[in-house]
Amino acid sequence: MSDLDIDVGDEEQTDESDTPDNLIRDVIEFCGGPDLIQIFGGTGSGKTEFCIKLAESSIEDEGKDVLFIDTERNLSNNERLDGADYVYVPDFDDLYAFISGKTNKLSDNPFGENSTGSQTLQDGYDVVVLDSLGFPALMAYDEYSIEDDADQFTVFQMIQFMSGEMKKYAQKNNSLVVSTNQPKSELADEGAANPFGDKSLFAFKELWRAWKKDSSEIQTTCSLEAHRSRQAGEGKELFKLNISDDGTDIDSKYDEDVEDKAEEWTG
Repeated sequence: MSDLDIDVGDEEQTDESDTPDNLIRDVIEFCGGPDLIQIFGGTGSGKTEFCIKLAESSIEDEGKDVLFIDTERNLSNNERLDGADYVYVPDFDDLYAFISGKTNKLSDNPFGENSTGSQTLQDGYDVVVLDSLGFPALMAYDEYSIEDDADQFTVFQMIQFMSGEMKKYAQKNNSLVVSTNQPKSELADEGAANPFGDKSLFAFKELWRAWKKDSSEIQTTCSLEAHRSRQAGEGKELFKLNISDDGTDIDSKYDEDVEDKAEEWTG
């Protein structure tokens, strides 16, 4: 998702969108409470845009504390995330250090923009978005494949550990943690059926698949569907995104009666 002109999650979207429902409540309702979830899909499938809208809803609708961890620089600026803490961590080793708290593992590359005041993930956030876990991991995986195939296994171990740490963070802080990811092989067709990450995927309560269903000069339509879900069958459409120059509309398409958890968490 490094091509800012293509990805629907870039800064060209405006704040003039009209999402009538409370998106953060809709997500919490569907998940049955705050937890760790993952959204995977190819470039331009709406992953980043959905996460930005979720962050906006968390801040504007519920006054929640939000952290947005950016590894791909899908936004040339973070004006749409006004009110959220933001950190840009493009290097995989740095990302591992930030999430795991192992500062001695930091690479020689300095962090980019960081409003958190810390080089490790701090407690207290209600919503944490990691956009994305898969991209820097895939870059490291490819680098290791050139130098030493045996080192590729290290990438999966690090992803698994980070996923476990994010799961514990969600439980400890009663937080919603959302991570985006790429299909299993970056060389595969964007319709690849599984996300990258091997056993780490078991840490996520929900796995959602993002699709770009239709695109024109006027509007792009994307869909988030259940891939592995405790609430819905595989392939069930959960959210529909209509993205245009005027903004983004997001419709909740599922029909689940789990509102009590959302009321409890959002207050």
